[in-house]
Amino acid sequence: MTDIKQRPGEGDRGAGADLGGSRTETSGPGRLDDPELLAEVGRVVAPAIAAARREHGRLAGVATAEWWAAPDDVKLAGVLVLGMAWCVHDPERAVRQRLRQMSYDLSGGLDWAAASRRPSHTTLETIRTEPGPVAGSFDPVAARRWVETGSSEGGAA
Repeated sequence: MTDIKQRPGEGDRGAGADLGGSRTETSGPGRLDDPELLAEVGRVVAPAIAAARREHGRLAGVATAEWWAAPDDVKLAGVLVLGMAWCVHDPERAVRQRLRQMSYDLSGGLDWAAASRRPSHTTLETIRTEPGPVAGSFDPVAARRWVETGSSEGGAA
């Protein structure tokens, strides 16, 4: 019996298996930046594009006036070219990847161990509500005398 190596996500369809959903950022088969996937897309699409070029020459750009007047196989070839280009570079996927990388960079820019040793917001609030050293020695008689006379002199010292 031949030993067949399976790629991640293939086979038993267990937990984490790609069941054909619209996820494009999986790790393993089905990723749009997977060279094997791009080669397979090219293998499937190339004959239709080549046949349209042989029969009609240059392909019209999609949604141009020339494209609207072209036969269906030329229209299909133009759409296939766009599909291949999208597989190679999907702008939305590129933005998601860039944002993810920026998030990783921001996360890596902080020393999380040092940050965990800083006091929490609750601790800071508790410290701020405790009376300071000045608040401990308040003399209400001297304060009243100061308000009345403008001086605290003459009190019990």
